[in-house]
Amino acid sequence: MTVEPGVSVGQDSDAAVIERSWEEPEAFAVLFDRHADSVHRYAARRLGAEAAEDVMAETFTTAFQQRFRYRTDAA
Repeated sequence: MTVEPGVSVGQDSDAAVIERSWEEPEAFAVLFDRHADSVHRYAARRLGAEAAEDVMAETFTTAFQQRFRYRTDAA
């Protein structure tokens, strides 16, 4: 069984969470919980700790707003 990075066996894939968030917007919080630390670390390395918070927040705000555009069927 192949599991995407950051997802444990038995957890919904990111695509499944996105699809669920179309009807249940609060489900998107799972993606934040799953990936926020990685996004923050990356931004902090590139831009510094102060900017990282803003970049992380903007990243997830945009991802949430654009979640209907994701191709959840792509492999």
